[in-house]
Amino acid sequence: MKKILVTGSIAYDHLMTFDGLFSDSLIKEKLKNLSVSFLAKTHDQEFGGCAGNIAYNLKLLNCEPLVLGVAGKDFDQYEKWFKKCRISTKNIFIDKSKNTASAYVLSDNLHNQFTIFSPGAMESMKGGLKLKGVKASEISCAIIAPEPPKRMMYFGRYFSRLKIPFIFDPGQAIPALKKEEILELIAKSLGMIANEYEIEIICKKLSLNEKRLIAICKFMIKTTGKNGCELHANGKLKKISAVKNVKIVDVTGCGDAFRAGFLSAYVEGLSLEKACERANKVASCVVGVNGTQNHKISFSSAAFNFSRLDVLSF
Repeated sequence: MKKILVTGSIAYDHLMTFDGLFSDSLIKEKLKNLSVSFLAKTHDQEFGGCAGNIAYNLKLLNCEPLVLGVAGKDFDQYEKWFKKCRISTKNIFIDKSKNTASAYVLSDNLHNQFTIFSPGAMESMKGGLKLKGVKASEISCAIIAPEPPKRMMYFGRYFSRLKIPFIFDPGQAIPALKKEEILELIAKSLGMIANEYEIEIICKKLSLNEKRLIAICKFMIKTTGKNGCELHANGKLKKISAVKNVKIVDVTGCGDAFRAGFLSAYVEGLSLEKACERANKVASCVVGVNGTQNHKISFSSAAFNFSRLDVLSF
């Protein structure tokens, strides 16, 4: 089985909930002088980060993820978790001078979120940059998920040199990425996945409308929450519906699960449309539980029988 290479953040998630709506505490005319606080009624620490979440879901889908990244001196509990899940940590560099990255996510009753991300060790360029114990020919595909731009740019060029095809997932890194960097990663990638808001920000940053952005991507997938996603490829638009009647508990990690579902189908040789269908189904598993790595996917065969897909808690 060929491996799927995953880069991006490895982080401890601090997930909190606010019993109310953010919009009730925000005054549009005063946003330039914002000073607001929210009382979190719950606070849970979970294993997370884009790379960690994608790898976890890929493993549930019978794939072989390989995480290439950086963690900190407090990674021991996360490392034990990865080993329990049979996810290799051989290509994760430990920077003993800093802590592992942390994400602080506050969600309101409509699942709107405020996120504060502290990169910690993830900013290091000391290690977690080269493949160890694996050849490029053993990699079927890669994904460049959000982390510091200098690392994302490095991987885009590194994978291109090694002829490893990759998906570009700009996500939370968009504000930090320069216009030229976004354009370079789009040009080198197989395609791009982003949500509605992220695509709007990219268009603004590149001074392009969405139609022009689609034209410079080999394919572009826009996730649209409860409406599923839009697939733009070969000059055509295909809308793929989300799974219906899903009880939403926590939307954190939904996007990472989507990417894992897409990658698992893509490396099997399924069409982009079928890959999006699977992505939507995998994403639906995460929202039924709190946390990003607290669900299981049950299926009857390696072919991933959607009719038997269930959400289970550990």
